[in-house]
Formats: sequence, C-alpha cells, structure tokens
Amino acid sequence: MSFAGGTLLWSAATLSSGGREPWDTGEYWAIYLPVACALSGLLGYAFPERTWRWPLILMLAQFPVMAVTRGIGSLWIPGVVMLLVLALPGMLIAALGSLLRRSGRAA
Repeated sequence: MSFAGGTLLWSAATLSSGGREPWDTGEYWAIYLPVACALSGLLGYAFPERTWRWPLILMLAQFPVMAVTRGIGSLWIPGVVMLLVLALPGMLIAALGSLLRRSGRAA
C-alpha cells in the first residue's frame, strides 16, 4: 500500500502540474505532501511495528515514477536525498499513528 500510494501520488502530481516536476509547484506542498503524511499516519496506525518504513517506502516509490516520466538526469542523487528528507515528517506522523493505536489497546 505504501509503494502504491507513493507511485500514485507522484503520478497524480505530475499530471496536475502539466508535466512539470511536481515539487516545483505549490500543489505538491499544499496537497500531495499532506496526503502522503496522512497516508503514513494511517499506515502507522494500521501496522504499528517499525512505522518508519511506511513513509520511507512511500516517498522513495516516487523515484521510479520520476525516472520514467522525466528520465534519470544528473540531479538524481539530490532528488533521492530530497525524497529521504521529505519522508521525515511522515515518519513522525506514522509514529504518532502507532502511538494512538497502542494507547487505544492499553485503555
């Protein structure tokens, strides 16, 4: 689900941006990144073990779509680093989802 979510998010963002790099548009930051974080939280809640992996997979799944739609140019390494950085808020939100799930069990 995480991999599919990442590929779908980047594909939808690419289509809505008219083929430009999605993260060069305000829509990516205002719509698609919050959706990715929300999905990370839901996955953290549903699968509360090792929650860091869900946003990491979700964000890195965007790279193959990026490579297919834009090609792998000289900036692929900074692109991957950017995706890793963008996974950090999702990791926090996934951990919060896991914490919510676990606190519900204790109650």
